[in-house]
Amino acid sequence: MSLPFVENFQRLLRRVLGQEAKSLPAGQRPSAAPLVRHSNGLQEFWKEIQSPAGLQILDLGSASQANVSFITGLGHKLYTEDLIRTLQDSAPAEPVPEEHLSEADRFFQENLKFEEGQFDGILCWDLFDFLADPLVKPLVERLHHSLKPGGTLLTFFHTGQVGHEVPLYQYSIQSEDTLRITRRGAGKLHRTFHNRAIENLFRRFASLKFYLSRDNLREVIIVR
Repeated sequence: MSLPFVENFQRLLRRVLGQEAKSLPAGQRPSAAPLVRHSNGLQEFWKEIQSPAGLQILDLGSASQANVSFITGLGHKLYTEDLIRTLQDSAPAEPVPEEHLSEADRFFQENLKFEEGQFDGILCWDLFDFLADPLVKPLVERLHHSLKPGGTLLTFFHTGQVGHEVPLYQYSIQSEDTLRITRRGAGKLHRTFHNRAIENLFRRFASLKFYLSRDNLREVIIVR
């Protein structure tokens, strides 16, 4: 990747993401205790992943030893990529012209370099809520490319108003239907994803199933 491209895209990331989703240093993280919550979406994800051991799972959230232990304990292979952290770590400062926005596509090609149909399941968690518009569709395309036909994707969407600050969580799997969530920062919602908008975003996939929880998270199971 050329140096001018790297510099331009780093400036783009600062403009479209860097100030909206902030992971806090360890000494500045909120002191609220982790929460344990039931997840219908997670339960459905594991129902869909009902093949023999040896499947490949991609986790796009913050690294969690609990997730490593749970997924490898089922006999599957886990890949992890904390995409929010990757985007944040790329970025210093000045604004970038609009003509460089297409470089978002190149970023995902460089950072999610997986084979076509490599994964049986992908855990996105609430990643989409913290991406600016130019980054959303390229990510969906990379996920479609990387997920095998019949593979399953789990993602969450906050139901708050545009501009509201919402927690940025680490999601740790405790059981097939239980998550331990720990706040690791905060971000502002760029948009509200209603069901129709989510269906349109993932229109190349075969099916979607929605679950609305009590804590204002819409959980979505998406099958390619």
